[in-house]
Amino acid sequence: MINKNVFRLMVIDDNVSIHHDFIKILKKEPSAQLDHAQLEQLSSELFGTNDPSITSSLPQFEIDVASQGKEGVEKIKAGLKQGIRYALAFVDIRMPPGWDGIETIKHIWELDKDIQIVICTAYSDYSWEETVAHLGKTDNLLILKKPFDNVSVRQLACALTTKWRLAQETQNYTANLQQQVNEKTLSLQESLSLIKSTFESSSDGIMIVSNDEIIVDYNNKMVSLMNIPNEILATKNLKIFLDYIKEKLINPGNLLNICDTKKGKEDEIRIDTIKFTDGKIFECYSQPHKLNGDIIGRVLDFRDVTKRARLEEELEHQAKHDALTGLGNRLKLTEQLKLNISLADQGNYSFAVIFIDFDRFKLINDSLTHLIGDEVLKQAAARLYSAIRSQDTLCRLGGDEFVIILTHIDHREGAENKVRHLIDIFSSPFNISNRQVTLTASMGISIFPVDAKTADILLRNADVAMYHAKTIKGNSYKFYSPEMSIKSMAELDMEEDLRHAVANEEFFICYQPEIDLASDKLVALEALVRWHHPKNGLLLPIDFIPLAEEIGLIVPIGEWVIRTVCKQSKAWQEAGLPPIRIAVNVSAQQLKQQNFVDMVKTILQETRLDPKYLEIELTENLVISHREVINVVTELKKLGIMIAIDDFGVGYSSLSYLHEIPMDRLKIDGSFIKHIQSEADDEIIIRAIIAMAKNLNLEVLAEGVETKNQIKFLKEQENIDVQGFYFSKPLSTNEIESYLRSPQKQRRWIQHVIEPKKGR
Repeated sequence: MINKNVFRLMVIDDNVSIHHDFIKILKKEPSAQLDHAQLEQLSSELFGTNDPSITSSLPQFEIDVASQGKEGVEKIKAGLKQGIRYALAFVDIRMPPGWDGIETIKHIWELDKDIQIVICTAYSDYSWEETVAHLGKTDNLLILKKPFDNVSVRQLACALTTKWRLAQETQNYTANLQQQVNEKTLSLQESLSLIKSTFESSSDGIMIVSNDEIIVDYNNKMVSLMNIPNEILATKNLKIFLDYIKEKLINPGNLLNICDTKKGKEDEIRIDTIKFTDGKIFECYSQPHKLNGDIIGRVLDFRDVTKRARLEEELEHQAKHDALTGLGNRLKLTEQLKLNISLADQGNYSFAVIFIDFDRFKLINDSLTHLIGDEVLKQAAARLYSAIRSQDTLCRLGGDEFVIILTHIDHREGAENKVRHLIDIFSSPFNISNRQVTLTASMGISIFPVDAKTADILLRNADVAMYHAKTIKGNSYKFYSPEMSIKSMAELDMEEDLRHAVANEEFFICYQPEIDLASDKLVALEALVRWHHPKNGLLLPIDFIPLAEEIGLIVPIGEWVIRTVCKQSKAWQEAGLPPIRIAVNVSAQQLKQQNFVDMVKTILQETRLDPKYLEIELTENLVISHREVINVVTELKKLGIMIAIDDFGVGYSSLSYLHEIPMDRLKIDGSFIKHIQSEADDEIIIRAIIAMAKNLNLEVLAEGVETKNQIKFLKEQENIDVQGFYFSKPLSTNEIESYLRSPQKQRRWIQHVIEPKKGR
């Protein structure tokens, strides 16, 4: 460890005895070797006190000597090379023949300007002023007059070496401080450079303003985004900047709020959007600018979000508008309904909701392709739009359903007049792809606030009224009434009950006999489904089959009927009863099922029933309206199943289809049988049907036989079967089984009905 109390001195004098004197005076023995008396004496000489503890802390000197100035300078130079520094040099003023003291000191200070110098002189070679003139003004120089006493030398040596040591410590401390300052400055410069780079590389425009509305700083992106002239920014005045920018804005108030530096609002973080008159849209973010916890201004961030905003607007438009027609969709309609309800409440007025559904539009899609259907919808939308006012709203819910919000109506008649006009605009056909397409519409109307006060209920009630209009005929309209909802709820309940009925197997089969008048024999049965409703009791097909067809449940119900009939027929045969053919009615939906033929085939295989004992009945209108089922019927016939055309004679088309369908029987519709002996035309039609059937080698059955006169007329015809309440109502499984077990009983019963005893 370096001893800070040991100093190296240089004595330069041409008198060797002087060297010895300095060594003798300054080179004392270590204090540990001095006795107490010697320490007291030395302390008294130096400091005027007898305290030996002070003397024990005196510095120690290592003394080098030189007889000439140049020699001394060389020794100092050599020491510096070895890392040895001299604290003090005693230099004689005259040292012939070499350098004098002044010259020597100059060379010493050239090597080390911190060495303390004491000029030793007995003559007045140089005045103090001359010495200063040669060496410069410095506090490292003293003059010691010869002869000098020991105490003065010692005091000078102690004081000057202590001064040199303190100066070195100060220099070292200052150097350390300077190094720390340099390091901190460099770090700060690097941080500032990084901040400035980040500031300038930001894709946002950034501006910093003070609380007194001075623009402190901004980046280049701010200039380019805002397209601000340099003369505006040069003022550094926030008010001048805002006055310039707000002239370009649609909503300048938003920018003024963002930039507000007023007292009481310093801590606010503000986000807003400003829109320029040239179409640009900026998102603005403003937060406090803090220094040491104090708010000194605000940092403003401006981001160009024009593309994003346009995309958001486009996405919102797509989300709320129909792609085909460009009209608002259900989401937009709900939004507009709520807005109109709010405005109507405030303004105390009424408005109407008109629900529009085009009649038989599915036929257009199916017949002319969906592409044509879409074009019809676009032209229909254009006609509707041209018929409403600017304050009204037209939306497309989907498919062929449209809704109009008719604002500010004073009375129901105003809405009715508009609806009539809407119906009239479809009186002329649409010209599409060199084809004329005629379209009619059914419309339902609900009125706010009479019929409902919420968007959902208003729309629902208009929808309910529209469906009631559809039940009348095409091109009609209905205003909503509470009774409609009651009926709709009843239909909804019936639909739910019907779904439960399928799951819970609440259906059962009755069988109505079909009689051969020529042989008086039971030749077949028609299966008729019934529903044992848990609340409403026994329901006939007319009560639920139309609904089942509408909601698609006719498919599982129809499959259940076919399977039940086949199982029952086979069960009777296995019980030893005579085989009998059973007819089952099939709907268009069933026949359109891709797997219908496979389903029937599977049931026949599962029940092991001979296909000839199953008869499939199709209505004449089904065959005429759905020609695609002919292939299905052909496949059924290939299985060996009997095919019958039900309700024959009520069709509205030609009879050419009779050559296309592989049928076995025609069932004359009961409407012709009903007028026997009252309508001669009907009797002619019946005879014509029978004659035609014979020529086509088809069996004939008359439905709905209920009177004796009808039997009489039909018996006059040859080879005809009959069915109706005159013979029997539909019978239960047990009742049919009873008749099948006793053929004689069957015959007596049939003859009893056909040829009643006299007087009966």
